[in-house]
Amino acid sequence: MKKQRKITIADIAREAGVSAMTVSRYLNGKGPVAASTAERIKAIIERLQYNPNWLARSLSSKKSMIIGVTIPRIEHALLDNYIAQILSGVTDVALQNDYRIMLLPFNPEHGTDNEFSNWYHSKMFDGLILLKTMHRDPRIKSLAEQKIPFVLANHKYYAPDVHFIDVNNKLGIRLAVEYLVEKGRSRIAFVAGDLRETNARDRWNAFCKTMQEQNLTVNKEWVMHGQFNQEIAYRESEKLFRAKTIPDAVVCSDDYMALGVIRRIKERGLRIPDDVAVIGFDDIEIAAYIQPALTTVRQPIEKIGRLAAESLLKLLNGKADQPIRRLLSVQLIKRESA
Repeated sequence: MKKQRKITIADIAREAGVSAMTVSRYLNGKGPVAASTAERIKAIIERLQYNPNWLARSLSSKKSMIIGVTIPRIEHALLDNYIAQILSGVTDVALQNDYRIMLLPFNPEHGTDNEFSNWYHSKMFDGLILLKTMHRDPRIKSLAEQKIPFVLANHKYYAPDVHFIDVNNKLGIRLAVEYLVEKGRSRIAFVAGDLRETNARDRWNAFCKTMQEQNLTVNKEWVMHGQFNQEIAYRESEKLFRAKTIPDAVVCSDDYMALGVIRRIKERGLRIPDDVAVIGFDDIEIAAYIQPALTTVRQPIEKIGRLAAESLLKLLNGKADQPIRRLLSVQLIKRESA
C-alpha cells in the first residue's frame, strides 16, 4: 500500500492561493491575515485534515507550546469531578490552539517561595494555570513580581500582575440561605471548606452575613470544618445530630461534603428534606443522581477552566487587558434534598 504523503504548509498555501508565510501567520496567530483569507485557509485545513507539526512549531516560535496546570498532590486527585471539569475546560482550549497541558502536582501547604517560578524558568511550559492554591500563597507573589504569565482558577486575589477567573461565591451562599428561609428553615448549620482557600472564605463570610440579614443566629456548635473532604464532613457532621435540638438545614461549601452529610443524616434515621434539608455547592455530575438528588449552587466549573486557558493565551500573545479579573455568575439548582 502506498504511504499517504503528509500535508504541509506549502500544500495549504498552494490551495489557498497565498504564501506559506501567510499560512504560518494564520497558524501562529501572529501578523495580519485578512478575515476572508483566514476563513479560506481554515476551510482548506479542515478539508485536508492538516495536523501541524507540534515540535517544529515550538522550535520555530521558541515556545514550548505547553501550558502548566498545578493540581494538589492528594490521593485520587484526577478522580475528583471538580478538578476533572476544570482540566476539561483547559484542555479544550489548549488543543484548539495547538497547545498541550502539563500537570504539575504540588503541595498547597508547603513549598519554597520560588517553586512555581523555578518551574517556569526551566522552560518546561510557556505559562501557568494555578488550581487549588491557598490564600496569599507566597509562590503567587513570586510569579507576579517576576511578571511570569499565569492565571488563578477559582481563586480571587487582588494584586498587581495577578490574573484570576472566579465565581460569585457570596451570591451563591446568599441564594442558598434565603431559599432555606423561604422554606421555613431557621436552624441552619454550615459545613465550611478549607478556609485557607479564597472561595471557602467567601462562602463562610457570606453565610454569616446572610444569616444576620435574615435575623438568624449562627450557632457555633453547628459550624463544621469539612476541609472540602467528603470523609471529614461525614465524620465531623456527627456532632450536628448529638444534641436534643438539631439543625433543620445544612449548607455545605461543596457537593462532596454534602454527600458526606447526607450519608450521616441517613445513618441517624432522619429524613431528607423533611427533617433536615441539605444544600451543596458546585453541581458536580453526580449531584443530580444521588438519592435524594442534591439541591446545590451551580458554578460553571468547566467554563472556569476554559476562560483561565483563554486568558493565559491572551497573556502569552500580549493581547490581554491588564489585569484579567472575572467573577462568573452562579445559579441555585433546586432538587429533592431541600
